Amino acid sequence: MKKPCIGVLGAGAIGQLIVTDLLQTFDGSIVVMGRHLSTMKKKFPASKNLHFRRADVQKTETLAKALRGIDLVIHAVHHEYNEAVMRACLKTKTHYLDLGGLYHYTLKQFAFHARFRRANLVAVLGMGAAPGITNILASYGACEFDRVDHVEIRIGVFDQSVYRKISPLAVSYSLQTLLEECSWPSAVWKNNTMTFVDPMSGRESYKFPAPVGWQKPQYTIHSELATLPKTLHAKNVFFKIAFPDILVENIQILRSVGLLDEKNLKTTMAILKKLPPSIPETFEQYEIIQVIVRGMRHRKKSSVRLEVHVPTLGEMIEKDTAAPASIVAQMVVRGEWITSGVFPPELIVPIELFFQELAHRGMSVRKNGRKIF
Repeated sequence: MKKPCIGVLGAGAIGQLIVTDLLQTFDGSIVVMGRHLSTMKKKFPASKNLHFRRADVQKTETLAKALRGIDLVIHAVHHEYNEAVMRACLKTKTHYLDLGGLYHYTLKQFAFHARFRRANLVAVLGMGAAPGITNILASYGACEFDRVDHVEIRIGVFDQSVYRKISPLAVSYSLQTLLEECSWPSAVWKNNTMTFVDPMSGRESYKFPAPVGWQKPQYTIHSELATLPKTLHAKNVFFKIAFPDILVENIQILRSVGLLDEKNLKTTMAILKKLPPSIPETFEQYEIIQVIVRGMRHRKKSSVRLEVHVPTLGEMIEKDTAAPASIVAQMVVRGEWITSGVFPPELIVPIELFFQELAHRGMSVRKNGRKIF
């Protein structure tokens, strides 16, 4: 019997962590795809289950050729290529999973639902930490309510890593995504209406549980807002993330001189990508992914606080983006649910099984401060 095969498109920081998780937990073939074969091969240990193929997300035909024989592809390249990869998947009968689409791209991708359904394929949109874990926490919490009035999503990180050198724009994901989050208007679902507010507005002090403590989360554009208002029938939904003060100050300087304006953004990114990356001597970070759901239960106002705690010691915090993609990809190729079409995580992922898999990887799930997984 042929072993299942999962492809990972892109071998950047997140792609590498996804492959690492698959190598540790997946009994099947793994195919890493990208433009530079020799560079990719140097990033991974030798394994009989690990293979490499050349692929270019900007060329649908060559991408489709690389996808042949792959059961599911995890798209870990930039979100502007989400639709192109989905088109290639339709050509090769390959299931699809990505890490998000900054709201706007995600909305466009639902236009593929009928085509994926006819092809008997599934596409899971936004299956990382945020979106991904956030969506599933929100869905889990909403199940307790007769009516959902508020879904509040916040991300906070406590970093005690020792750095030999630190980048002025250091975050745990791509520079391009950071700059787009900090320059595009942020979606906020308020009183059953989608509104857009200034990027990085709404910054205010907020106390996360220990050890993260006091942080200053702010609005940024995020894919959760593309789905949760409808799937949970929620009246209000927002997403906020806390960045370090120095990063916020540097971003504000770029914005004040027009370098994050739409006409200048590509040039700014090209320049900033040349900045040296942060060089850590030791990793020690702690992230809390928090979702608070408020609403009516048995005719009374109520709330529930759900969190995934991500401690890291000697490993990268980005594991909370990579592991969910690996977990759900494996669920799909094992046939743990039978459906087809294009879905957000909250409508398709078996919640308790997903939480168990997070726990196996050192990420605990908590409800009102009490560990439940």
